Amino acid sequence: MNQEAGSVLMETVIAMPLLIALVFGALQMAHIHIARQVVGYAAYAAVRAALSAENSKEEESGRQAAQRILCWLTASADTFHDGVLMPDPNSKSVKDRILEFKVNRQGWSREVELKFACPLVMPLAAQIIAFQFNPADFSKGQTGNHISTRKFGDSFTGPHLIFHERAALPKPYQVKE
Repeated sequence: MNQEAGSVLMETVIAMPLLIALVFGALQMAHIHIARQVVGYAAYAAVRAALSAENSKEEESGRQAAQRILCWLTASADTFHDGVLMPDPNSKSVKDRILEFKVNRQGWSREVELKFACPLVMPLAAQIIAFQFNPADFSKGQTGNHISTRKFGDSFTGPHLIFHERAALPKPYQVKE
């Protein structure tokens, strides 16, 4: 009976780290999927805001719309209260994570190009995913094509996955200056 209890303990010791890594990996992949949808929607909201703005204010209006949506991806746990601390859309942590934002005019159409560094938040899984994308860049601490280890104005120190989204809409009317 003693040998059976010892073998069950040994099997648990061997299997549990793998099981935990798989669970964290699945949670991180779900977070990546949701974050990609949010960044895509931020690009769409930015192009909609740019459409209704005056020509001279398209870039500013689009950027503000994108920041209002992207602040959801930079929310952090609130240590003083139960819940989540939502950052201001104009905070440094949100603005710094927008790596590129452009409004392109093509006749009556507007296109927004948005690059956003989304934090990979799951322990262990984030490092494995970041290592998988580009191990040389991650180990050197340099920005690669998909991963950034840069600090973005807050206390998060883990890797970031860079999303690059575009959205385009036709402008159905001309706004007078």
